Amino acid sequence: MYRLSTDVGGTFTDGVLLDEATGEVRVSKVSTTPQNPAIGTIQAIDRFGVSLKEASFLVHGTTVVINALIEEKGAKTALITTKGFRDVLEIGRCNRVEMYDPLYRKPRPLVPRFLRFEVEERISAAGEVLVPLRDEEVLELISRLRAQGVEAVAVCLLNSYANPAHEERVGELFEQHWPEAAVSLSHRITRRFYEYERTSTTTQNAYVMPVVRRYLASLEEELGGRGFGRALQIMQSNGGVMTAKVARDIPIAMVESGPAAGAIGAAQLAGLIGYENVISYDMGGTTAKSSIIKGGLPETTDQYMVEGRPILLPVVDLREIGAGGGSIAWIDEAGALHVGPRSAGAEPGPACYLRGGEEPTVTDANLHLGILDPEYFLGGEMRVSPEHARRAIGKIASFFEISVDEAALGIIEIVNTHMSGLLQSMTVKRGYDPREFAMVAFGGAGPIHAAAIAKELHIPTVIVPPAPGVFSAWGMLMADLRHDFARTYITPLAEAPCQEVEAIFRELEAQVRDLFARERVEEGQVVIHRELGLRYLGQEHTLDVPAPAGFSEEDKPKLARAFDDLHLRVYGHNAPREPKEIVSLKVVGIGRVKKPTLKAVPAGGESPPAEARLGERKVYRGQGKYAAFAVFRRQALLGGNLIPGPAIIEEPTATTVVEEGQLCRVDEYGNLIIQTQKEGA
Repeated sequence: MYRLSTDVGGTFTDGVLLDEATGEVRVSKVSTTPQNPAIGTIQAIDRFGVSLKEASFLVHGTTVVINALIEEKGAKTALITTKGFRDVLEIGRCNRVEMYDPLYRKPRPLVPRFLRFEVEERISAAGEVLVPLRDEEVLELISRLRAQGVEAVAVCLLNSYANPAHEERVGELFEQHWPEAAVSLSHRITRRFYEYERTSTTTQNAYVMPVVRRYLASLEEELGGRGFGRALQIMQSNGGVMTAKVARDIPIAMVESGPAAGAIGAAQLAGLIGYENVISYDMGGTTAKSSIIKGGLPETTDQYMVEGRPILLPVVDLREIGAGGGSIAWIDEAGALHVGPRSAGAEPGPACYLRGGEEPTVTDANLHLGILDPEYFLGGEMRVSPEHARRAIGKIASFFEISVDEAALGIIEIVNTHMSGLLQSMTVKRGYDPREFAMVAFGGAGPIHAAAIAKELHIPTVIVPPAPGVFSAWGMLMADLRHDFARTYITPLAEAPCQEVEAIFRELEAQVRDLFARERVEEGQVVIHRELGLRYLGQEHTLDVPAPAGFSEEDKPKLARAFDDLHLRVYGHNAPREPKEIVSLKVVGIGRVKKPTLKAVPAGGESPPAEARLGERKVYRGQGKYAAFAVFRRQALLGGNLIPGPAIIEEPTATTVVEEGQLCRVDEYGNLIIQTQKEGA
C-alpha cells in the first residue's frame, strides 16, 4: 500500500509517494495549473504510475482558499447579523495598521452593504435571550437572497458565542427552505468573542465555501475515477489535517495549508535527528516563509490576516514575504533596484523558462551566476535558457551601466537581505537568539540561499532534508488530524467555579471526539490537550497556558505561576501580585495517524564517492572574480560524507549551496547538515 501527499504552490505542484512496505519515498514536481489546480494535482499523482486503489492515505494542500481571498474571486455572499450591527465589517477596528502610510485604506469588505442584512433579535453576553428571533423575518430574508442570486450566506449574530440558539435556528430554516445555499454559522467556526474578527472569519468562510466545494468535488471525482476509495484528507493551517467532508464546511481552516505542512515537517524532522529548537525556512517560486519551532512544536497564533482581514482561528505562526525564485527584479521611479513581491509565477514564469516571460527573476539570476545547471533543471526534465536569462537581466545592467554579472549578483544580494530580515523578525525581534537555533531549509529555492543567510545571522547549523523541493508535501504525511475548539468564558481565575469550568471543557472535548468519530478515527488514537487563555485583570490580550485534565482549586495557584512565567518570557516582565482573569477555554484534539519513518542511506567514508563528483563550476562572486565550486550529485552521496565549501549539491527538486568556510556532512538519513566553521578552525 502507498501513502500520498500533494501540495499546490504558486509555481509548482509537488507530490510525495511513500511505499509502506519498503519505506521508499518517491517525488514528483509539475507546473501548477492556475486555472484549475486539480489538474496539476492529478498530473503530479499520475507521474508515480501507481494505481490509487493501492493508496491507503492521500492528503492534499492547496492555495485555492488564499487565492480566492487575495484575488477576491469568491462567491456572491450575503451577511445576516443582529439589528444595529450591519456595518461591523465596514467599521472594523479603529487602529491604523500602516501608521505612516498616508495612502493606507482599510480593506474593502467582501460583502457589499446592500448584501448585509439585519434581523431583530438579541442575546446578552451571558447567553440570556433578550429579544426572540422571529422565523417570519428569516424566511422573508431567504426569499430576498434567492432573488438576488446569492450563493453563500454568513450568519453572525451578536453574542452567539455565549448562546448559539438563534444562529442554529437560522441554519435550520435555511436547511428546510434553501438547502442548496452555502451557509456559514459563526458558532460552528469559533465560539470566541471579538465581534469584528468573528464576523470577518465567518464572512470569509462563506465567501470561499462554493469555490472550495466545487474544487473538492472535481478533485474527488478525478481521484475516484482512478480508483481511490478512501477519504481525501486536507491540510489545515493549524498544522493538522481534516477530511474533505469537514473541509467543505470550514474551508477557511485551509488558508495556509501548504506552508503549515512545511513547518510540521521541519518540526518532525528536526526532532527525529536531535534538534528541538529550529527555524523553518521555506522559499518556493513565489514567496519565502518562516516559522519558529520551540521544544519540538511549531509556535501558533490565534489570529491571522489575509489582505488586512482577520481570521480568528488557530494557525501555525508563519511570516511570509514576496521573495521566491520567480520574484521579479524591477527599478522604481527613483532608480532603485527592488526584488519582489511581484512574481512571474508558473505562467509565464522566469525568462529562462521559455514561456514568454521577459522580466528578470531570482531564478534567472541564479542561472546566470552559475549556481543552477541549465542541463539539470528539475533533474533534466525541464529545459531552461541561460541566454534568455542573460537578456532579461541585461535590462537591469543597462540601466545601472554595470555588467550583467554584477546585476545578477545584485538581485541575489537584495533577495538575501529580504530573507535575513524575515528571519530576524521571527527571532531577534521576538527575543530569540538565532545562534541558539538550527535552520531547516526547504522549498525549490530555499537550499540555494540558506547557507548565505545562516552565515550572515550566525545560525550555526543548516539542515537540508532529502528532496527539499517537495518537503511541504512530505510534511503533510507527518501531520496528525487536528481540531481546535474554544469558548469565551470571562471570570477571575481565583473565583472561577471549578465545576462550571470543568463542564465547559468536557463539552468542548465531546465536540472534538464527535468530529473525530465522523472522520473514523479510533478512540485510542485521540489525544486531548486543554488550554486556558489568561490575562492580568485590565489587559486586553491573553496568553495560553496548558490546563490540567481535571480543573480544581489546587490548580489555580499553579496556573497563575505558569502564566507569570510565560508573561515574563514573552514580554520581558510580569506582575505576580496582580489578579489573573480567565478569558477563554480551549481544547486541542489530535487524532494520531501512521507516519513514515526515515530510511537510512548507505554509509560511506568522509570522502564522497567518485560517482557523486561532477567536477567544478565557475560561479560569479563579485568585483569581476569567479570561484570554482565543486559540484556533487546528491543521490550518490553516502552517510558520513564530508563536503567543504564552496560547493554545489544538485538533485532533481532543488540545488544546495555550501558557502566558503562551511562544512557539509551527510547524516545517516541523507540529510545535509551544513555547519559554519569558526574562524581559525
